[in-house]
Amino acid sequence: MIRKASCPSCGGPLEFKNAGSHWIVCEHCGTLAVRKDVDLEAVGKVAALHQDGSPVQLGTRGKFRGLGFEVVGRLQLQYPQGFWNEWYLAFGDGTDGWLGETQGSYAVSRLAKRQVRVPAFAQLSPGASVGVDGLTLEVKDLQKARCISGEGELPFEVRGGYEAPVADLVGPGARFGTIDYSEEPPLVFVGEYVEFDELKLTNLREIEGW
Repeated sequence: MIRKASCPSCGGPLEFKNAGSHWIVCEHCGTLAVRKDVDLEAVGKVAALHQDGSPVQLGTRGKFRGLGFEVVGRLQLQYPQGFWNEWYLAFGDGTDGWLGETQGSYAVSRLAKRQVRVPAFAQLSPGASVGVDGLTLEVKDLQKARCISGEGELPFEVRGGYEAPVADLVGPGARFGTIDYSEEPPLVFVGEYVEFDELKLTNLREIEGW
């Protein structure tokens, strides 16, 4: 499996840092390419990212529950109230996860360990209960978001953007979950909210006023 390659469009250098990444966006020309064992195939271009002033960037490193991670990709989504980022994480033990960021709030999540059967998006309502990985979580909010762009390494395609109906779930303490209805069957993620300082982030973007 390739780790380093050249962009099939502009020839710029590309590097996969995470074994779970199959797609990569060239930082030089915006081409989206898919990994095909020993080669890369260009499949299109991605839209420009919305400049949102996030201090997180590709290459940011941190720790969650004592395990180090590096930010290797990003999805940017838009919903009626604004934008949020889902940063794709490569952990030091070879696993992956996501750092969600919106309006100064942060949460780390991973794909549920066990396959979860969930109701259809249209059947959910705030207050409904959903069982995930031995937890009973409650539907807090329902949103019809749209993925508008991406960068870096990603586990799935973002070409052209896509609709992303999502259900946000809350549980005991800082636990939370997300059901992503953009795929079939829906993807279920579980995790917890964290304070910015808890993540011990380094290599952050320089922002005036920080």
